[in-house]
Amino acid sequence: MVLSLFFKEIRVRGDSNIPSGPVLFAVAPHANQFIDPVMLFTTCGRQVGFLAAKKSMDLFWIGLFARAFNSIPVERPQDLIKKQKGKIYMQDDELKLFGEETTFTTIKPRSVITVNGDEATVAEVISDSVLLLQKPFKPDTFAELKKSKMEFKMTPHVDQGKMFDEVVKRLSKDGAVGIFPEGGSHDRPEMLPLKAGVAIMALETLVKFPGTKLKIVPVGLHYFHADKFRSRAVIEYGEQIEIPLELVDQYKNGGHEKRQAIGLLMDTIQVHLKSLTVQAADYDSLMPLDDCTNQKKLISIPLLLCLEDLLKVFLANSAFEKEKHNPLVQQLKQEVSEYNRMLKFYGVKDHQVKNTSIKVSRAIYLVVLRLLQFIALIVLSAPMLILAWPLIFLTRKVSHERAATALAGSKVKISGRDVVSTWKLLTGLVVTPLLWFTYSFLAFLYYYITVSYSSGLTAGFTVFIALPVLSMITIRSSENAYNLLASIRPLIVSIGNTMSSSEPLRASRQKLQQKIRDLVNQLGPEVFPNFEEIRVVAPDGHVKGFSNVAANKMGRGNVDATVVTKLGQDETYALNTVFGEELDKVKLQ
Repeated sequence: MVLSLFFKEIRVRGDSNIPSGPVLFAVAPHANQFIDPVMLFTTCGRQVGFLAAKKSMDLFWIGLFARAFNSIPVERPQDLIKKQKGKIYMQDDELKLFGEETTFTTIKPRSVITVNGDEATVAEVISDSVLLLQKPFKPDTFAELKKSKMEFKMTPHVDQGKMFDEVVKRLSKDGAVGIFPEGGSHDRPEMLPLKAGVAIMALETLVKFPGTKLKIVPVGLHYFHADKFRSRAVIEYGEQIEIPLELVDQYKNGGHEKRQAIGLLMDTIQVHLKSLTVQAADYDSLMPLDDCTNQKKLISIPLLLCLEDLLKVFLANSAFEKEKHNPLVQQLKQEVSEYNRMLKFYGVKDHQVKNTSIKVSRAIYLVVLRLLQFIALIVLSAPMLILAWPLIFLTRKVSHERAATALAGSKVKISGRDVVSTWKLLTGLVVTPLLWFTYSFLAFLYYYITVSYSSGLTAGFTVFIALPVLSMITIRSSENAYNLLASIRPLIVSIGNTMSSSEPLRASRQKLQQKIRDLVNQLGPEVFPNFEEIRVVAPDGHVKGFSNVAANKMGRGNVDATVVTKLGQDETYALNTVFGEELDKVKLQ
């Protein structure tokens, strides 16, 4: 219920891939701290024990929820890093580290020494002032340590044996365990390198309990404006990964074969996760992707591709790596960027472009009507918005303070956006009932003083019951008001200069649509060997498998501009890129 309130929509795909037996959920990207596991809890239909950082579980509220969900604590080395006493330096031996006023005897072998971002693992401690390294520092760091004495940090080695044993124990009893292979949460536009723990857990389980029917299920998460209230999210469960017995035997043999088995399984997991996640090399590349794949239109024009599955493969898989420097792709990217600049100039979204071509009289009528509707909704929402101001202020303040703290302690975060929603939600869970209780008490106090005790009780109880209902009504009204306001801008563009001013925008959009279709037709067979068999929109614009009723509903003139995304074996969503609106669910013949 909490998630359904925080998010406007949560779309679940592929939940038929969730097995009833032992399962290890590998989830990526980890872009929304503590909300990510809750997304899985509420959509998978299994009691999942997630691996959670012990540092987080030590926090009162986080620990309370984590223990309620039967999470497994993980002691992370990065949470234990500490600045050490004294300074270090080196002489001619690049593996011998010397200390001044240091206490090396408190450091255990396999701990990590960090100097100016460079790391080296401890092999042996000789005394409080001398230790040996497994491998040398980088040449630049070694040179600096020879010239001067420097401060340093130490990260202790953590034995994860108990944690692995707990995971194996749960999986052996047909349990479900969730893990984020990237490690900690982040707000980067691309997936971080995956850690091998997920593969080790799976293989270790099958070695200790050979009869276990363990499956690994990759899970892709994508949020649209992850740090904002009433945003949208998609969670997609991929095909089950079965672990070949050959890999288990390799793992048993130890040594090089064990490492090879882990590597092969990690490669498989990574391929599956990449097919479920939409990635980009940088934030600027992700932004048009985020704009286009919103839940109202899923796929739209400022993308290089029209089909969702093609989009994922082209952007994430190695096949696209061969094509990303293709002159046609580069040219199209430039034209897409130019189109986006035009959208900003006109102040409209891609799906609003079609509204710029309506008649002036109709546009004026709609502007007046929607302005009146907007004013009415704002007037209705204003009282509750004023009452909610302390909640809005506190959630923003706390979440941004937490984001700044998380950013300061991370090497991978960009702005700390991955923790914002979590702390908005946690703050809201605490502040909202307190606020309702406060307003109810004030109502009781007022009527108790001015009328009677019984009137005060009635007023207080009525306010406490009414506030949640009025809050939901206000949320809906505010959303509708925002949508009305956003729809007015393209109508104003239509009124100006009797439609001629927006003609270049519509022409550019139509031209890009054709180029995108041409690119899909040209590069599709290179990415999909069976491209002609699986394609839904034929080169001539015919939508395969749709009845005449469906085709007529979409409009024959627009069929070639329609993209179709398969959401199941028996049904599809037909998405019209001309109008940017989701059509009704249409059954395939």
